[in-house]
This record gives sequence, structure tokens and C-alpha cells, in this order.
Amino acid sequence: MILAKVVGHVVATQKCDELRGSNLLLITALDDEQQPIRNKTWVAVDSVGAGLHDIVLAESWFALNKDRYKAMSVVAIVENVFRDA
Repeated sequence: MILAKVVGHVVATQKCDELRGSNLLLITALDDEQQPIRNKTWVAVDSVGAGLHDIVLAESWFALNKDRYKAMSVVAIVENVFRDA
């Protein structure tokens, strides 16, 4: 599971049956200081209604039809992140 920021939306005119009706988001992984990590950007299926600039949790475990696809899924919108100093 990764902490990521929604940086864009992906519009696909044709999708496989499993993805029809799903929103696709462009997400970038965040480092320990919640800054974007260069070259760590993915397209993820939105399962929670996330929007632009939201901090989210994403993972591949809940991906649709895992036998056919290696997809990322947004599984939570993050309200706060707390860490020890």
C-alpha cells in the first residue's frame, strides 16, 4: 500500500468491461515528508470518489480481475497523517 497524491484524471474513450463506469486517476507516490517522488506515477482505478489534490492510499491487492490486470486501486482518502518526530 502506498501513500499518494491525485495529480490528474485519465479519460479513456474505450475501456474493458471490468473498468466501464470506473474513474481513472493519475497518482504520484509520496515520500516520508509527503512530497511527490519523481518517476513514481501510476494510473489507478478510483473506488472511493477521490478528487484532484487528495492524498490517498493506493494498492494493487484490490485490483479488478487480478488474473488479467496488474492495476492500482485507490482504496482510501487520507484525512491526516501522524508520525513521531
